[in-house]
Amino acid sequence: MAGGYDMPRTKNFDEDQALNSAELLFWERGYDSTSIQDLEEAMGLKRTSIYNAFGNKRALFKKALKRYINNDLIRFITVIQQASTAKQAIEGALNEAVTLHFTATHPGGCMIALSLLESYQHDDKTRAMAEEALKSLRQVLVQRFERAKDEGEFSSQSEYMIKADEVVAMILGIIVMAKAKVPKQRLIELSRSAVFQGFKLPD
Repeated sequence: MAGGYDMPRTKNFDEDQALNSAELLFWERGYDSTSIQDLEEAMGLKRTSIYNAFGNKRALFKKALKRYINNDLIRFITVIQQASTAKQAIEGALNEAVTLHFTATHPGGCMIALSLLESYQHDDKTRAMAEEALKSLRQVLVQRFERAKDEGEFSSQSEYMIKADEVVAMILGIIVMAKAKVPKQRLIELSRSAVFQGFKLPD
């Protein structure tokens, strides 16, 4: 029963699966709108078990956010780093934003973006985690574009630095539009337009 108590420090459950359930709930509702009772129901645990395994709600959120960064944000970074060209890096990153929202097992949107929007509800450590995650995404783009400049895809450092900011802005824009129920096909078309027209990168 939600709200009941069991024996402390007893772990007869899959801790990773429980954390995944907490992550999905925070991802869907945000920190403030997720109660301990909501977490009990989603994780299938009594609150004493949650506290013993993960700490209080804020500590649990930090673990869930770290899991999101390691499991979901890393997909953007991998796509960018493995791209053969800057154009492919941009296309892959924007497509990943669309895929992230429309994956059936995900609640949609982005946990990093949501955390930044409700940053007033978080402590310094949590805010720093979300901010650093976004900075890391931009830095990976900058590093890939720096290599692209050496390969002749950009004419100057200032050009590819601006492009990195534009791509991050496009990723966040796609996520917000997806949450606003803009159709998937329309978002794919916008992504293609950004790659092949707005950025004017060579074929």
